[in-house]
Amino acid sequence: MAAETQLRSLKEEATCSICLEYFTDPVNVECGHVFCLSCITRCWEGLQTDFPCPQCRETSKTKIFRPVWQLANMVELAKHLHAPSATPQGENRCLEHEERLKLFCADDQKPICVICRESRDHKPHSVLPILEAAQEYKKTLHNHLERLKKELEILQTREAEQMRTVTDMEESFKNQTEKIMNTFELLKRFLEKEKQQLLSILEEEREEKMTKILKKLSKLEKQQSTHRDLITEIEGTCQQQDLVLLKGVHIILGRCDHMKAEKPQEDVPVEQTTLQSRQHASWQDKLLELKATIPVELEWRYIKSYATAVTLDPDTAHSYLVLSEAGRSVRLGDKAQDLPDTPQRFTNYIIVLGRERLSSGRHYWEVEMGDKTAWDLGVCDEAVSRKGEFFISPKYGVWTVWLRNGKYKALTSPPTRLTLRAPLRALGLFLDYEAGRLSVYNVDDRSLLFTVSGASFPPTLRPFFCPHLTEGGRNAGALRVLPVTQE
Repeated sequence: MAAETQLRSLKEEATCSICLEYFTDPVNVECGHVFCLSCITRCWEGLQTDFPCPQCRETSKTKIFRPVWQLANMVELAKHLHAPSATPQGENRCLEHEERLKLFCADDQKPICVICRESRDHKPHSVLPILEAAQEYKKTLHNHLERLKKELEILQTREAEQMRTVTDMEESFKNQTEKIMNTFELLKRFLEKEKQQLLSILEEEREEKMTKILKKLSKLEKQQSTHRDLITEIEGTCQQQDLVLLKGVHIILGRCDHMKAEKPQEDVPVEQTTLQSRQHASWQDKLLELKATIPVELEWRYIKSYATAVTLDPDTAHSYLVLSEAGRSVRLGDKAQDLPDTPQRFTNYIIVLGRERLSSGRHYWEVEMGDKTAWDLGVCDEAVSRKGEFFISPKYGVWTVWLRNGKYKALTSPPTRLTLRAPLRALGLFLDYEAGRLSVYNVDDRSLLFTVSGASFPPTLRPFFCPHLTEGGRNAGALRVLPVTQE
């Protein structure tokens, strides 16, 4: 109670005797009393001399105000001091007027008493009885409570769904991992078994053929021995006397005729190993069958793991080509643009290159052609001629696939025709620089269309784009680089 009395006394000392509110910009006059600057100014308004003090009536000859800074600081402190929340009887009271707090100021968001209601601070504000205001806010809070509970239920449901998704995903990855491990273990066992079988067959064939060869060698040795003996005998007979020679010559001639009749035919070489003809097709078929059990998704994920964000380089684009602002699409315009003729720009062919310089590693990107009837897509040597003539061929450092007159070709030397069951709407290009390989895929069905392998790529390659000319209003669409997410 003593603290409350002292607090009330402090607030009285911080109150202006004119407006009965806390001092605002307190100043003292010549007699020493203190008032709000606005209050004393209003009291002395219109006076030229003899300025009376509103409290002691002492007059001053001059209108002199002196700020009281310490009092201003004390007023700010007094404003933030609070009396006990309730009287000993438990009733809430106004700290300033000791009246019960029966009203609520909606503007200031605080309870006030009936005296506060009539003050300048609250008179223009929206004021409600405490009970009515509490009911209104309870209703508002209840609405918020219901909304938050519903949102919490939704969030909990979503969390449960995500947790189920995580569980399902983990189970799926576990199953796929087991499938891959089992598949490759089966492949390993299959290959080991096939290796042993093939080696065994090869050894059997070797022994069989070696036996035939050794028999032939033995026969040849016997024939050589017979020939040597007959040669020696003929040489000895030729050295005998004529009568002796004639007596035995018919025997030697008979043996010569017999050997002539048994003259060895031309030797037939031992047939080559039949291993490939008998077994190769068999185990290749098994290998292909086993490969079919490996999900195509694995190969596609591998390719997409090398996704490269390709964009078009406007500095290389022919003046008739119109590029999107983001550099992700290109089409043929109606007229030439006013562009600087730099060394990097193509002037003889409607070509634009990608910004990316590919000099190592693996890269994959996709291009959508839509219903265009002619185009060229691939990679080229960064140093390819931009002004003079060149041919779209590996000989000139250009590796592409194109569409003309409904026919698809890979521009190898000579060109390779590609057979498709349906029109190609989007192309995937996978470059393995070190391996000298460029593979082209049909994005729609993920099938491999063509692969260039063993190419001697130049030091730096660039993605190559040519939307080709329009054909009687057709082929006006754009080539669009599709976003590819790494997997």
